Amino acid sequence: MAIPAAAGALPHDPPRDDAAPPPVRAGWALFDMRVATGHLASTAAAVAACKTSNGWDVRLSLRRVATPPSCSLVQLYTDDDVSEEPTVVAADGDLLLIHMVVPVEGTCFTEELNGIARKGNEFVVANLRTHMDVVDVATMREVEVAVLWLYRSSSSANEQWETKQLAMPYAPREGIVEVFWHTDTLFSSRGFICWVDFHRGIIYCDVFSPDLKLGFLRFPGIEMWRGDRESPNMNRAVSVCRGHVKLVDIDDEGCFCRDDNYDGCTITTSTLKLPEFEWEEEAALRLTDLLSLPSYQDSPLPRAVPILPIVDMEEDNILHFIVNGPGFFDKAWMVTVDMKTKSLVHYALYENPIEAKDCSAYDLSNVFLEIPFVSTLLFH
Repeated sequence: MAIPAAAGALPHDPPRDDAAPPPVRAGWALFDMRVATGHLASTAAAVAACKTSNGWDVRLSLRRVATPPSCSLVQLYTDDDVSEEPTVVAADGDLLLIHMVVPVEGTCFTEELNGIARKGNEFVVANLRTHMDVVDVATMREVEVAVLWLYRSSSSANEQWETKQLAMPYAPREGIVEVFWHTDTLFSSRGFICWVDFHRGIIYCDVFSPDLKLGFLRFPGIEMWRGDRESPNMNRAVSVCRGHVKLVDIDDEGCFCRDDNYDGCTITTSTLKLPEFEWEEEAALRLTDLLSLPSYQDSPLPRAVPILPIVDMEEDNILHFIVNGPGFFDKAWMVTVDMKTKSLVHYALYENPIEAKDCSAYDLSNVFLEIPFVSTLLFH
């Protein structure tokens, strides 16, 4: 379901949110992927309402709206049974895409990442998946093909998804070969949905085009996966700032984020240059240089490798990331740096907007549970 995210802050009565940050004043917001569930406060107006496929009510509100890098939170209530916890999976402009699974018959997307793209008053939800297709019965030779599932707001009256089988944009010299593609995350820009494999690059598609086709753009200086894949979501990010696609890579040389072995760690930002479709490195910051700054030395910040880089969607050269304490349930900090001036701009304790139900013995109010965020521009 898609809900508008640009509404004003909605009051809510849980004690945890009494000291929540003020309503968002920036032109973008950073949403926790987790969705709070339960009854909406009596004073909270629904931002969106719909029915599940079983005919039960769903109502959503914005429980917490904060200025980045503080995170915002969606609240959901439904009368239906929920098979999987609802999550914010994608955003474009003031639309959020919420994924929730209820008991149904037939096909539902429970693992693949769905994206949403907006153009004017219309939007498209898209799901990209690949499978092997036999192209020669005699030899049983197979090739990998892509299937794009599309849901268009313009055809929402019949509530039908359409499917398109498309050729994969193979480019062996550029690093995309059969079978190896894996979507780590996705983002949207200017009517395009971009599926990201942090060990490869970006598969992109103009989902509003009458002639759908997939394109591929390789990331610069990224090692290719050879079968021992590890999730890079915690040390890489790709997003849009002022209309420019930016890539962030925290090269930790294999050290663990809670270790103090960070001599070789470098944070690098690159920008995609158009129409050349070439990456240009903008800035590089050695972690040792950041940690040696007097402002960092005088702070309570842990001396550790940062994780989960976040591109500021309005300020060029500004990055945000999480720095964890040495223990698994230690406090985490949200840190802001200026990559151009190589300076520490701001830091604050990370605020966990949802208490974990299975860890009541621990105080998790400032513990980061390594769940990524979803960022989106507002009021555009």
